[in-house]
Formats: sequence, structure tokens, C-alpha cells
Amino acid sequence: MENDKREKLNERIKELLSDKFVLAFSGGVDSALILKLASLFRKRENDVVAIMYNTNTTPDGDLENAEKLAKEMGVRLEVVSIDVFDNDHIKTNTIDRCYHCKSFLFDKAFKLKDKLGYAHVVDGSNLDDSKVFRPGVKALNDKGVISPLKECSFTKEMVRAYAKELGLSVYKRPSAPCLATRFPYNELIDTTKFDSINKAEAYLKNLGLRNVRVRVYGDNTRIEVDKSDFAKVFDKAEEINKEFRELGFKYVNLDLAGFRSGSMDEVLRKEDKLKLNPWLDDER
Repeated sequence: MENDKREKLNERIKELLSDKFVLAFSGGVDSALILKLASLFRKRENDVVAIMYNTNTTPDGDLENAEKLAKEMGVRLEVVSIDVFDNDHIKTNTIDRCYHCKSFLFDKAFKLKDKLGYAHVVDGSNLDDSKVFRPGVKALNDKGVISPLKECSFTKEMVRAYAKELGLSVYKRPSAPCLATRFPYNELIDTTKFDSINKAEAYLKNLGLRNVRVRVYGDNTRIEVDKSDFAKVFDKAEEINKEFRELGFKYVNLDLAGFRSGSMDEVLRKEDKLKLNPWLDDER
């Protein structure tokens, strides 16, 4: 069954290449898999062009990683630097922030598509994206973005397995959502905290922790790591507390529920989630 899905994905990428496409590229495993397949199946070098949005909320290292991957695959990468906080919905972190942000960003991809005379804009959304609250996916649907991984029923696990088989260095890379996801909804995002968040998460990863989020509530932090890594955190508790205080955080807390993507969404009402994400499987 998985081989059938891989073949279906391969054929879909070939089909999109025949009309040329712009790929929204973050350097994560999902978009990297699509770019790798496109680089393998293209007939002409310019059948695919990647675009990356370098924004105020882009985590440290993402741009360098994306540039490295695009260069390895021999694909042209257009980097667009954008101040997303020109949009009040994003700056004040409304619950539909992601919808407005994706709409804003993908306008740039469609402008590039039209400028190049290409037929499609493609992204790396996969089947698992329908299981979590991601209003940005609605923005992509509204605009007509094509998501071949989702079309071909690829889960994240399947994406990682195929990426590993193709020799992609990012096949194990943890997801790295934008820094706005570290703040509570409906509160002004304190951009002065971004540098401290990046340094705090990098510090925890350097301790050998794989999945890491540092959520920020004013001077308080809520650290999320995998439950299997709790022992490492407790062993380094005094050191971690000292490091975080030096970064400007007065209170340092470990979330006993462990790491989970989208934990800031847990306070939202079911009806609000479905309004912004009507196909959300886990809320039905």
C-alpha cells in the first residue's frame, strides 16, 4: 500500500512539473521531500522554483538550512524577506493569526508564479495536518494551493520514511513552527523575546533534547520536552534555571504533559476551531 502511495506521489509531482510550479519551501522534511522528487523528475532545470519566506517569526537556522538544501538539489531558491507584523491580526496574535499570515505570505508565491508564467503553487501540507488546528491550511485551500502529500494520503511518518530512503539529511528534523506559536492567543506578541526564545531552545537541544518548545507568558516560561527526556531536564534543572534567568526569564516551568505540537490551541473552544478549520478530524 505504501509503495502504491509513493508511486502516486511520484506521478503527481511529474504531472505538476509538466506545467511548472513554485514550491513554498521551509527546509523542513515535508517540502524537502517534494523538492527532492521535483529535482529528480524535472525535464528542465527551471521546471520548479522554490520560495522561502524569511519573516520576523522564522526560527534561527531555518534560512541557512533551506539555502543549503536547495543548493544541494540544484534548485533555484527565491528568498522573500517580510515583516509579518504589518498585519494587526498577526501582531495581536488573534486565533485566526495563522490564516491571515498564510494568506499574506502565499500572495508572494502567487505573484512569483505569475511573473514566471508557471501554472501552480505547491506546498508541503500532509495528511496529519487535518488532525490539528491549523487555520493556515484553510487559507491555502481558499487560494488554490496544491498539496500533493495530502492528496496522496502521506502521513508525517510516511514522509520521513520516504525522505530517509532518498537520502535527505532532514528526514529526522523536528518540526519548527514560527515563533508566534510560543505566545498565548489574543495577546500582543513581544518580539523582543524572540532572541531569548531562539537561544533557550537551542540551549535545550544542545543538552540532547530532541523535541523542544519554550512557550512564553510574560516573564514566565513553560518548557515542553518529550516525557522520555524528563530525567535529563531534572538532572540539569539548576543549570537550566540559571541559563533561562540569564536570558531574562524570571520563572522557569516544565510542562508535565510533555511535548505536543499546538499546545497553545488547547484553550480554544471546539466551535471556534471548526469555524476556522472545518475539516479538523480530531474535533468531530
